[in-house]
Amino acid sequence: DASGPLFFSLFLSFMGEKLQTRDTDDTLTSSTQTTAVRSVEDGVIRLYGNKFYTSAIDCQVALVLAKFEGHLSLFLVHLPQDYDGTVQIEKLKDKLGTKQLPTAELTLNGLPALLLAERGIANIIPMLQVTRLYNSISAASYLRHVTVLAQDYAKSRTAFGHTLNNLPLHRTSLAKLETFSRALILQSIDLALILNAKEETPSLSSNVSRVLSAVTKVHTAQVTVNSIREGLESFGGAGYMEDTGLPGLFRDACVLPVWEGTSDVLSAETLRALMRGSSAADVLRYVRELAMGWCVLGGYQYSGELLPCDELETPMFELDQYLNELELALDDCQYSGRTVTLGLGAAHAAAALISFARYTHDTSDVAAARLWCKLGLVPLKNIDPADISDVLSL
Repeated sequence: DASGPLFFSLFLSFMGEKLQTRDTDDTLTSSTQTTAVRSVEDGVIRLYGNKFYTSAIDCQVALVLAKFEGHLSLFLVHLPQDYDGTVQIEKLKDKLGTKQLPTAELTLNGLPALLLAERGIANIIPMLQVTRLYNSISAASYLRHVTVLAQDYAKSRTAFGHTLNNLPLHRTSLAKLETFSRALILQSIDLALILNAKEETPSLSSNVSRVLSAVTKVHTAQVTVNSIREGLESFGGAGYMEDTGLPGLFRDACVLPVWEGTSDVLSAETLRALMRGSSAADVLRYVRELAMGWCVLGGYQYSGELLPCDELETPMFELDQYLNELELALDDCQYSGRTVTLGLGAAHAAAALISFARYTHDTSDVAAARLWCKLGLVPLKNIDPADISDVLSL
């Protein structure tokens, strides 16, 4: 049912997630301190334990993982609007940004819960894929916001007798912001279409959605934070002044690499997924087919006539070479897994840009694809484990 993902997404917008404990704030494992107990008197399941980092504590309902009868199970809870002792707020978190979203440490003391699934982690994955998509879309929107502001500011600010948008160096910086912004938008759209199409497109392996949901989240978050930091420079001193609102955008964006799994954690998850069966081959094949025009965004087949575009031959060659390097890097990436994950994300973004330009034949879209393959593909370097050990030895 195509309406399923949409309904689930709307449902999640009213929800918070109580998934992180004091023992582990980045993985969903049996180390959770929350336990579920079925009451002998009324048969109601109640939750007990500490939730160290809880986002959106003003939500009405939430999904919770808790130990129950030997399993890490998934529950739905309705948060009381008035204090009744079942949820105790230990303290509000003083965060770097996103202060408008209340985050707190909670203690659950008999909070009634509805059992959704005994196998909690397996059944919470669809929600994680949706929230990682949300994270990616947020990253793309933050970067787009700063890009548009920077372009507008450059039209009125003057230096060396010219407006900034007429200075070659500054035009290069603006072009980089524009290219990176387009890349993240198309990459996020592609992921959204993948999640919607995976059950109705037999040729699209489920490995693709599992891997690319994590990869896209990591890549869009990292690119956005780094690009916004560079983008603030284009405003000069105004980019450092609180009354412009620009520093607040940067602080808020800094949550993107952390929320829904840090970059290292999701990189480790990605590498484990890529090692299973044909996952690596499926993902690399999808990226190649997307760039070559054998499918459009989301894996949907294109039924029209595809006209050649000579201007895309160079970025296509560069992407193909890069994918070959990625394939080799996957053989030994225990220490360079984060770079490999970012590289896969960069390749996915390149394929989305090339695919889009292949169908629009718009000069600006073609230029964005060419620039991304020059500026956006992450250098893949082998890391010697001995160097890691030596530099950390004290």
